[in-house]
Amino acid sequence: MSEKMLAAIFEGEGKLTLKDVPVPQITKPDQVKLKVEAVGICGTDVHIVAVPPGYIATPGTILGHEYVGRIVEVGAEVTNVKVDDRVVVLPNDYCGTCTYCQIHLPNLCENIGAIGIHVNGAYAEYNVVASKLAFKMDDSVQVEHGAFAEMLADVVNGTNKVRLQPGESVVVIGAGPIGQLYAQMFKAAGAGKIIIADMSDYRLDYSRKMGFDLVIDPSKEDFEKFVLKHTGIGADVVVDAAGSGLADAIKAVRKGGKVVAFGVNTQAVATFPQSQVTFKEITVFGAWLANATFPAAVKVLESRSLDLDGLISHKMPLKELHQGLDLLAQRKAMKIVVYP
Repeated sequence: MSEKMLAAIFEGEGKLTLKDVPVPQITKPDQVKLKVEAVGICGTDVHIVAVPPGYIATPGTILGHEYVGRIVEVGAEVTNVKVDDRVVVLPNDYCGTCTYCQIHLPNLCENIGAIGIHVNGAYAEYNVVASKLAFKMDDSVQVEHGAFAEMLADVVNGTNKVRLQPGESVVVIGAGPIGQLYAQMFKAAGAGKIIIADMSDYRLDYSRKMGFDLVIDPSKEDFEKFVLKHTGIGADVVVDAAGSGLADAIKAVRKGGKVVAFGVNTQAVATFPQSQVTFKEITVFGAWLANATFPAAVKVLESRSLDLDGLISHKMPLKELHQGLDLLAQRKAMKIVVYP
């Protein structure tokens, strides 16, 4: 085994460097070492390397947090997985002792350690993590699909909140990878009409390619009228997967409907009549990260009930990571899978 490996190191504002670094070693008895097989480029990565940054990471950290790998070594106290298991990784190391962890909200942990953001991640050949973060995935699942596990677990957290009923209508604001996963999950759950909104022609065309024909660019058409035309009274469920669509979501949802605020845009400030939430008796849910939903995400992957191949627009080696980040930043890609 080589003592060095190529890795993508975040070195400060706007600076991501590919260079050789030492291969990580197990230092604690509860850790596992895995050979990274595939990593998804996340929008968070794009925000981290932007100038100014839209998401703060720790300089000196290897980025990459949506990944799947094969275990090559385990610590002395590891019992949940073994060498040669293929695993997907929960990239948020919860402390287990803060108040939020103790009331079963680990995704809101006050001492969270984010892999690929604050501690070394997977844009590298090898990675070492606590075994509690590794979830075995059946070898029959296509390796690239494992790179969707983290996103899918987050989406399951959001879909669990609304408990969509068969036949109900849905609006998804934001047609990127997360929005596409929400749409597919709702379709699999028996949704009636699914409307997808975005201001990117590329993403709207991609939505049509994925089988979602009710698409709209809210900057070119009246969004509220479009939704009313196709639902009659407004959507039963609206998901803001963009992080800047809450005002539109409030307009589009029916009386008594449900809104999921999922996307994160720290620069966005939503302005809407608060009275509409009251008059329409709208329920608004925030959905942040995965909350005990990784096992469910793995089961969805193993069920092959989603078209994940269709969501992969590009595949590339680690040495082309910068090109992948640029494509995603320009909204000229859907999901990009990197092979370290």
